[in-house]
Amino acid sequence: MSFASEAKLEVLKENIDNDCCAIAFLSALIKCAGQLSFGRNKTIGVEVYTELPDVYTKVNAIIKQYYGQECTYSVEEESTKTKNDRLKISFPDTITMQLLKDLGIMQIGEDGLMEVHNGISEFIISDECCKRAYVKGAFVGCSTSNIKIKEYSNIEKNTSGYHLEFMFAFEELAKDFVNLLSAFEIPAKITIRKKNPIVYIKEYQLICDTLALVGANKSVLSLQNEAAIRELRNSINRQTNCMNANLSKTVNASVKQLNAIKIIQDNVGLESLSDDLMELCLIRLANPDESLETLRQLYGKDISKSGINHRLNKIIEMAEKIQKDKLKMRYF
Repeated sequence: MSFASEAKLEVLKENIDNDCCAIAFLSALIKCAGQLSFGRNKTIGVEVYTELPDVYTKVNAIIKQYYGQECTYSVEEESTKTKNDRLKISFPDTITMQLLKDLGIMQIGEDGLMEVHNGISEFIISDECCKRAYVKGAFVGCSTSNIKIKEYSNIEKNTSGYHLEFMFAFEELAKDFVNLLSAFEIPAKITIRKKNPIVYIKEYQLICDTLALVGANKSVLSLQNEAAIRELRNSINRQTNCMNANLSKTVNASVKQLNAIKIIQDNVGLESLSDDLMELCLIRLANPDESLETLRQLYGKDISKSGINHRLNKIIEMAEKIQKDKLKMRYF
């Protein structure tokens, strides 16, 4: 099961205590995962589509408690994206019009006729608890995420990033939802994908805040644990890369020094050097892979690592001068 689905199940397990919160939750759910069908004789059908059977349990409980009736459901064809069966939850026709009014989904327009309201009705989210319940309904209804919680081995690496989004049918609804999230200090952005407005959040901490807001606390802990593991792996990778870079630098320097020593040895002999430089050349020849610090310790004299490096650079300069002199002699 995906991370988003597990988080939704957490939200659905929470009780909704207040009447206003139940209305706000149901309003968001129908706005985000519902569909209205207009039939003859001015009848309106309301269906909600979901892959989670727990959604039916939650919705049916609300309808039964506040309207004294029950919803029905049927199994639709499996989703092409997730390969899971979809449920179609149908609301009783006898309460449809009253329900849509109560949920702020339909309202009387300026011409006196009933019309669909594409945004979030203010009376639905008048209190903070209702605002929170509306976010919960939207989260259950239309949120998706690319976040993957993995069982890590020494090889596996998670590069999915952090992304949470809500897909809406109307731009007005998307804008109202962004404003709703901002009331909880969660900034979100809107983009358009295949003509649908998408509200998205990409920052790890803001996603944690959103999950905490809707009551998916276990999912918050899972995400925090995932982030900690990723950061640890990234830190280890950075240290390893740094060590490899330093090792490569050491090897390249050592090769250059050994080549210089060989040039001196083959052309003028190491005996031509001062005793200190000759001793350092012999130590480097005997320890071709060691670092400057190791050479300093083997040198056995009161000298710093930079002092060792300076003398080795002097040896390289001497070798370069020998090479230049040989080239001059070749052309004259």
